[in-house]
Amino acid sequence: MPPTPYCRHVVTTCGVLSRSGGFQITLRVLWELGTSLNEESSFQAASDTCRHLIGRRARDVVLFTENNLGPPPLEGYVSSDSVLHRLAAKLYSIVCPALSSWEGIRNRMAANEAEWSLPLSEELPEGLSDESPGRVTKGDSSEAVPSTSGTRQSTRVDRSWKALSYFSKVTQDDIDRMRRRYQIPDDVVLRIPDFDERACSPKYEGDVTFYEADLRAGLRFPMQPFVRELLDFLGLAPGQVNPNGWRTIIACMVMWRVSSNGSEDLTVDEFLFCYKPCQIALSRGFWTFKNRDANTRIVQGLPLSDRIWKDKYFFVCGDNWERLPQEDPRDFVGIRRSWGTPSSSVLDRPLLNSIWQQRILKILDIEDRRYNVYIEPDLLASFSLGPVPSSTVKALARANKKRVNTMKLNKSRLRQLAQSGEVAVDPAVLKRKRAGEGSSRQTEEVIPRPPPQEVVPNVKDVPPVVLVDLELNPPADPSVATVSQNPHVAMDRAKAAFTSKDMDDYAAAHTEDVHYLLVHSLMRGLNEAMVVSKRCIAVEEKLATLRAKYMADEAEMKNAKRAVLELTRDRRDALDEADKLKKELKAKDDDIKAVSDAKDKAVADFKHLVSQIEGAKGAAVSEFRSSEAFEDTVTRYFLSGFEAFRKQAVQRFPGLDFSALQPYDDVDSVADVSQDQAGDDDVSSK
Repeated sequence: MPPTPYCRHVVTTCGVLSRSGGFQITLRVLWELGTSLNEESSFQAASDTCRHLIGRRARDVVLFTENNLGPPPLEGYVSSDSVLHRLAAKLYSIVCPALSSWEGIRNRMAANEAEWSLPLSEELPEGLSDESPGRVTKGDSSEAVPSTSGTRQSTRVDRSWKALSYFSKVTQDDIDRMRRRYQIPDDVVLRIPDFDERACSPKYEGDVTFYEADLRAGLRFPMQPFVRELLDFLGLAPGQVNPNGWRTIIACMVMWRVSSNGSEDLTVDEFLFCYKPCQIALSRGFWTFKNRDANTRIVQGLPLSDRIWKDKYFFVCGDNWERLPQEDPRDFVGIRRSWGTPSSSVLDRPLLNSIWQQRILKILDIEDRRYNVYIEPDLLASFSLGPVPSSTVKALARANKKRVNTMKLNKSRLRQLAQSGEVAVDPAVLKRKRAGEGSSRQTEEVIPRPPPQEVVPNVKDVPPVVLVDLELNPPADPSVATVSQNPHVAMDRAKAAFTSKDMDDYAAAHTEDVHYLLVHSLMRGLNEAMVVSKRCIAVEEKLATLRAKYMADEAEMKNAKRAVLELTRDRRDALDEADKLKKELKAKDDDIKAVSDAKDKAVADFKHLVSQIEGAKGAAVSEFRSSEAFEDTVTRYFLSGFEAFRKQAVQRFPGLDFSALQPYDDVDSVADVSQDQAGDDDVSSK
């Protein structure tokens, strides 16, 4: 039966009632009455349609509610004297103002989203749920069973997480395609999120969020032990890792296997020694891995940005996809279900001894470390990191490689043509995208320069000749009629143009002569018309050529202006950089000059001090020599030496008398020396 306007209104009404969270009791009452009374079989079909539309976004309000037309007609489904019909009329008077109020509240909540907490199903009063015990709600889920656990998840989420802003756009066709392309086992249940579910807040406990970009990055089921241990150590769910993070994880796992021929596995400490978990600033809740320094950059060739991927998520139910068949259950580490935030302690760099660091250096010796080399299905399967690729998967891989190679070849040819000057191409098309440039940034439109060879004139099509219907009768209003439309008007205007005097020149001419003259005049006019028309055509062709050349020159001029602007900007930047360098050089010269002056001053002060010290030294020596103490000291030493000489002479020559030898001629000096000698003897005796 084709849908009627009544059916559309009934379905929309039921859908709105189900969409407006607080008014789901109305739908439940309609459902219970429709099931218990069973008065009309047509209403059963309408209710099934309503339940099928539950979960879909319905922002429009029904036509009857907007225009205040009263309750929608239900005569096509329910008799007018039935209890259900009367109940629907009563409920409409209650629901209509409630829907209007809810629309205003919802708009206010959308405008002030940060002030409202995320509503959970557990916070609703009992009886307002759209599901009954023991009954599975029909929706857009890809599987018959929503979740293996069947229990609601009560984990609260952070309102700042970016994942709350994205609805899932995955359809059943996408689920089937991903299951075939990435060879997901049939016993792994994949579920499409409902409209009120987000990646960070699934309805059912035990459901885990994955993105299609994760599978494209090399992730396969069942999960590898290293992946589970890493996520468990960091306290992250699989859906919190962005595509570049998965590329890094998978590529590192394969590199460790390749370097050891499959005998060694990557450890969590080795991975965290090389990469640091970082939360994406513009997408809170999503995490990636960045190399801690330039010497630990294992994976190369990662894209600077990914295209839209946050709305391609789905849920994986159950736990039969987590553990490998040969894995010991006692050592099993499960996948974290709820989203979280790593603690600061797990973000620190672990310490590794020389043996483990040597393993990392062995990986760094690999020349080609591009990620796309290590996520190939064949390579993943050869090291037991993924299933053996089927013929379909291999065909898709070959097609993708061919497409990528074709794009590279076309881009290379376009670059060569641009360098040779045959075509004008915007440089933004040929260069690689920089960090922060996404697919939403549009390049400036450039008018391509036409090739100089064989310029095709852009001549407009000549409009076809339109035959004008002739009116043989005289016109009622000669001022309105034209020469082409009425021969009488043409004759009247010809008579007015030629007078009788003009016709007297041909009065004596024979009719045959006039005939020849008329034919001659017509042929000359035709010849002149042909000459003029050919000249016009030639002029139009030249005009079209000039127009094409003008367009080419204009395009070239725009490109030249753009190049001049770029060169001017580069020149300005270079001049600014040169000025900056000059200022820095001048500052450094001033510093060097100041240091040199300080050095010269210090050397001068040092020389001055040395000269002062030398002068002081000479002055001190001179002063000491001129002092009495110097004379006394010299005298004392002289007398002591003389006395020692006399004693040695007496001992040496006992027969001689040396007492008569005195150091001075005067008696006073001898007495003083005797006293000094006695003093010296006393001192020596003591």
